[in-house]
Amino acid sequence: MKSSLSPFARLTRSAATRLDNATHALPRRSLSACPCCHQPIQTTASHCSHCHAEKHYGPVRRENLTCSLCGLALILGLTRLLFPQLFAPFSFWVIPLMLGGLVTGFIFAQFRFAGDRWLRLNRG
Repeated sequence: MKSSLSPFARLTRSAATRLDNATHALPRRSLSACPCCHQPIQTTASHCSHCHAEKHYGPVRRENLTCSLCGLALILGLTRLLFPQLFAPFSFWVIPLMLGGLVTGFIFAQFRFAGDRWLRLNRG
């Protein structure tokens, strides 16, 4: 009497698993254009071999420094306009204001340059 079960029904569990795990062909690599030079690169690439552009996440050091110094200058300028008596002799309130300006500029840079983008860095 023949059973109507599949051929795997007679095999042990480990033998059926080994037969089922056949190797499958890998998917083809997809290509996209580089945002800087428009040459074909892999979709998952983080570096273009043609124009040497790099994919960056967040701000680079130069952008952090620029935004922090701008925040410092903005806070000190506004404080000088609104409270000129703080700068007459030297007040210790200026130090926390300077630190606050630096931190504000740094946080602004983190939000302004958040995400990934392609940059061509000038590395000689």
